[in-house]
Amino acid sequence: MFPDLPPLNALRAFEAAARLQSMTLASKELHVTHGAISKQIKILEDYLGFALFVRLHKKAGLTDEAKRYLPHVQAALQTLSSATGDLRRQSAVPQSLAINVLPSLTINWLIPRMEQFKSRYPHLYVDLSIGDFAVDFSQGRYDIAIRSSTVIPKGVNYIKLMDEDLCLVCAPSLAPKLQCIEDINSVTLLKHTTRPELWEYWAEKVGLKLTQEQTFGVEHFYMLSQAAASGMGAALIPRFFIEDQLANGSLVIPFDANFISPYAYYLLTPKSPSMPLKVQAFIDWLLEIFAPYRH
Repeated sequence: MFPDLPPLNALRAFEAAARLQSMTLASKELHVTHGAISKQIKILEDYLGFALFVRLHKKAGLTDEAKRYLPHVQAALQTLSSATGDLRRQSAVPQSLAINVLPSLTINWLIPRMEQFKSRYPHLYVDLSIGDFAVDFSQGRYDIAIRSSTVIPKGVNYIKLMDEDLCLVCAPSLAPKLQCIEDINSVTLLKHTTRPELWEYWAEKVGLKLTQEQTFGVEHFYMLSQAAASGMGAALIPRFFIEDQLANGSLVIPFDANFISPYAYYLLTPKSPSMPLKVQAFIDWLLEIFAPYRH
């Protein structure tokens, strides 16, 4: 697209040395060595195919070609500097970022990490709400939503954050009753009421026929984790959600029977060819902290 565009570092070195008429002063201004300035100017001269400086006593005189070239280089660098400054100032203006996230992902996982985002982007005021309803960006209420689904969302821009890695967990007091997979049929199955099929998916994956009819249902994973930690039964819960409980021992994995559920987590934004800077900032940060969970 720009076939004749020379190296930017070489242009900066040339502009400083030409304006100051000194390689030494240019090196001090750009905080590099005298040799680095000379090297960049040589790179530019090789690229252009002619000399830029006439070596004078204690001065760097310009050739005729360099004199014609210098004002164009200065104008281009000034344009780039001004545009960058305007963009940086615009990005630092206080802005509101409305995010709607699944309840379970918000309470145990996202909120404890949001201070990191706020520290990095103090000019962004985050309006965080919870929901698991279908997202309609046409209403303009949200900039970003995070949902879990068994299908790829349509009518929006989306990024797949991670698959759902489910762990079979229970309270330490219940673990002695769960020595093998077949023992699942001897304890209460704690069900996620909006995903009642998860136990069937799991049983098919591990090759077990479920005969236990004693169940207890709750609506969200954070309720499910509390019920399991209270010793009410066994539960299937995403690993990311119960990391702290596994670490402190309030929940345990009685035997290895994890599986990847049909659900995946998606970050959704309005259908648009361009992305506002505030939205891109959140996406970049979120992908960074989701990195350990992405496969």
